[in-house]
Amino acid sequence: MTSNPNEVVVIDYQDLVTGVDVSAKIEKAFGAHEHCLGLLLVSNLPKEYLALRERLLKLASTFAALPEEAKDKTVHAASRYSFGWSCGKEIMNGKPDVSKGSYYANPLMDEPESSKDLQEQFPEYCHPNVWPSDDLPELEEAFKELGQFIVEVGKQVAKKCDAFDVIQESKTTKARLLHYYPQTGVTEGEKRDDMDSWCGWHLDHGSLTGLTSAMYIDESKEGLTEVSCPDSEAGLYIRNRGQEVVKAGIPRDHLAFQTGEALQLATRGLLAATPHCVRGATAPEEDPKRYATLARNTFAVFMQPSLETIVTEDGRNFGQWTKEVLDRYYDKEDKGGM
Repeated sequence: MTSNPNEVVVIDYQDLVTGVDVSAKIEKAFGAHEHCLGLLLVSNLPKEYLALRERLLKLASTFAALPEEAKDKTVHAASRYSFGWSCGKEIMNGKPDVSKGSYYANPLMDEPESSKDLQEQFPEYCHPNVWPSDDLPELEEAFKELGQFIVEVGKQVAKKCDAFDVIQESKTTKARLLHYYPQTGVTEGEKRDDMDSWCGWHLDHGSLTGLTSAMYIDESKEGLTEVSCPDSEAGLYIRNRGQEVVKAGIPRDHLAFQTGEALQLATRGLLAATPHCVRGATAPEEDPKRYATLARNTFAVFMQPSLETIVTEDGRNFGQWTKEVLDRYYDKEDKGGM
């Protein structure tokens, strides 16, 4: 039997931490070849992972269900919505993305940079964290604990990519808790069977992204119980270096790691950042509201260079370059106060 060239690469966690040579797997996952997915899975994780994942991902639905006035307390426009709650502010496919909501914070430190000048110059990374302390205080601890767990595993992956020095001292680490709202069926003038109906095609712009498997929740049922996704076509899709679109599944007890644009730039293309999107659960035409209560929650941790790290060949640092990247997805003029 021949192996699938687009098969997602899996590395055992113990091989990462015990010094086993995994260079061939890193090359297959991230290297400069046409079947590169820019994706690596880590299996056999420490036993606490599943509990940390379950606690935080359920809280994504809890927070999204709060009254709008409660969520609005955490909106921070001055950082281009890079801290606290964001919904409908990101531009995907040329229009505001209302299919998902996101909660952003630095999981490693509440005040990444004490300098007020840097906080004003680079609010996207230097502003202090914003937490829903009154309305959902448990979110902070759950967010930090899972975020820190993922960073520690990510450091082991980064060592194998010669990227450890880039991220180990960085203060720009940012995590994003995502809640994809249930798709409520086809409305006039709108297609719900698009490949990127839940999240548009994009590149991550950091060095290395740690990503949990998605948790699907039927929000019509009492309590928050994880369910299997009823649509086998829904989920994460990646366009490999050969421009082939591949569906990439992440088992619930694995962590995924994706390369971002900053790492691609730093390695001059030897390690690839690949475009990816999320396809929503598409109900059949005869029952367009079948999945109208099915939500999807996940958590991504973006491990990135320090602000002053030079990332482009013409000498721009990460802080300068990342502002240009955010201009792709957010209104340049929307920089109001909190």
